[in-house]
Amino acid sequence: MPRPPVRMCVRCEVTTGTPVVVAVVHQNSGPGFVVYACQACAVHYPPQPDVFTAPGPSGRAGNE
Repeated sequence: MPRPPVRMCVRCEVTTGTPVVVAVVHQNSGPGFVVYACQACAVHYPPQPDVFTAPGPSGRAGNE
C-alpha cells in the first residue's frame, strides 16, 4: 500500500498530509522543484501559468 504524500507548507511551515502544488520552479541547470502548501494556505497563491502554453518573449533576434 503506498504511503500518502506528506509535505511541509511553504506559508505556515506545518506538515500536511493533503499538500497542494502552488508553484513549480524551473531551473536552467539541474532539476527544478515543486512548492507545496496546505489546503488552508493554498488559496493565498495565484494560479501559475502553464509554461508550455505561455507566449514566448518578443523583441529578441531570431524570434521573428
